[in-house]
Amino acid sequence: AQVVNKEFLFPLKDAKGAEVSKIKFIVENAELRDEIIVKGQRATSVSGRTFLILNLKISNEHNQAIEINTRDYVRLLKNGNKDELLAPDIHNDPVEIQAISTKYTRIGFAINDSDKSLVIRVGEINGEKENIEIKF
Repeated sequence: AQVVNKEFLFPLKDAKGAEVSKIKFIVENAELRDEIIVKGQRATSVSGRTFLILNLKISNEHNQAIEINTRDYVRLLKNGNKDELLAPDIHNDPVEIQAISTKYTRIGFAINDSDKSLVIRVGEINGEKENIEIKF
């Protein structure tokens, strides 16, 4: 595992596009796993592959519950290929976060054991992105 502890603030907008609050999106850590639980079922990686899992903490400071698709905020670049942005294959979307509360969740990617130079890009689809290098 690798500790990341990067915090991001994303605007929470109403139906008219006006910002009503912010979502605090924290990437706590990244880990490589050969086995995960998906929708209550055990999933094991095939030979030569593994799962890159990101543990997230999402806080909703708004006075109403919200639902977000965590996979919309994260992309993976591997092996230095900037033209191939990978979206998470493993997720619990949509994630519901109750009013004025925090929710823990995770997202993941199925990658090859041979994949190197892993970089996570975090940001809104139409906004600024920050790159986080993952080294194991």
